[in-house]
Amino acid sequence: MSFVALLKTRPVGDERVTVADSDDAANADNTATADGGLPVVWHVIVDIPFLDGPFRRTRLSLDEASEALSKRVERATVVERVLRALRSISDADDWQVTISWKGVRAERDGESYERLEQELRAAGFDDGDFEIRVEYARSWGML
Repeated sequence: MSFVALLKTRPVGDERVTVADSDDAANADNTATADGGLPVVWHVIVDIPFLDGPFRRTRLSLDEASEALSKRVERATVVERVLRALRSISDADDWQVTISWKGVRAERDGESYERLEQELRAAGFDDGDFEIRVEYARSWGML
């Protein structure tokens, strides 16, 4: 099965998941079965960027510094709203969150990435507010 075809299969935790060639309930709880019958666990990464470029800048006027800080605070408010929306959308509370100068990253295994994206867009967020990436693991490791 190609990676593109695998991405089109439903993620774990999505009630629409169909487990192919298996009636085993153990596969349905945290894994989806791909073409070859191997278990697949989805790893969803939601990146919420702050702003382009580093926060540290030199040789600014007071007005420029004030404007840069205001933009940073506005962006931090958007980041907080996205994180709150993630918490309300997701049934689980085991998100791993990392904060860096680039932004915030929330990661979790087994989350329905399609539903996350749809519900974040329905909540009024656009492409610049978040980016969802999906990785998957099989019995031999992460790809």
